[in-house]
Amino acid sequence: MTLGCTVGVVRIPTGFLFFKNRDLLWEFRERRILVFESTPEIHALRGINLKTGNLEGVSIGVNRSRACVASTHVQSSDDTSYDLLCQRLLQDVREPADIRSVLDRFMGGGPVQGGRILVALPEASFLIEVFREESRLEEIDSSFAMTNSFSLIDFRPERPEIRDRSSDTRLGVAARLIEGVRHVGDLKSLLRSHVPDKGPLSICNHNTGDIGTESSHIIQVQGDWVGWSSLAGAPCENDYDTVQLFQR
Repeated sequence: MTLGCTVGVVRIPTGFLFFKNRDLLWEFRERRILVFESTPEIHALRGINLKTGNLEGVSIGVNRSRACVASTHVQSSDDTSYDLLCQRLLQDVREPADIRSVLDRFMGGGPVQGGRILVALPEASFLIEVFREESRLEEIDSSFAMTNSFSLIDFRPERPEIRDRSSDTRLGVAARLIEGVRHVGDLKSLLRSHVPDKGPLSICNHNTGDIGTESSHIIQVQGDWVGWSSLAGAPCENDYDTVQLFQR
């Protein structure tokens, strides 16, 4: 089972912008599984275990300490979902030093499906990759985008050629466009991009086939202000609604 997603972080003078276009298989988009969890400490979009179809863990989220997490899918298996690791990170990370200990404890529980997780805090960003018993952690020192191919773990999934092309093309476009992002409006344009064409290769994944963009999310962290902008469906056809989080 394969799918896409485009995830990233943009560093701006006043803080950072964290984003995800969630691309899902047609069967999940038809079920409209868009479920949020909000408490005084976290706000998150629930994840979906692509092997079982059940809601599980966190797909993208932010906590009161302004730590953001989001995942992309690489390889399905019967193992534990990487979205449960996303959830654990969201619950327990307060500063960069927490990430390694949370990752090591989680990986001690057994093999994990293949996934990539981006973690961003005001101080720094980190890329995590997990598959089976293997995990990698790397600090990122600038704005960053990721799609659905490992860069730290030496594994290339067996999947249709179009999925590899989609991952590589979306990554190239996002890496280029992210350099010009100065504010939320620029980022919305990136997430609505149809380069090179409107279809399975574009960030706004307008595929009439098996996979397409189910929802889009932007977390804005600027000083003490945290906002979440989101929409259901294709970003090019819908407007974002914004809510302020963790108001004192």
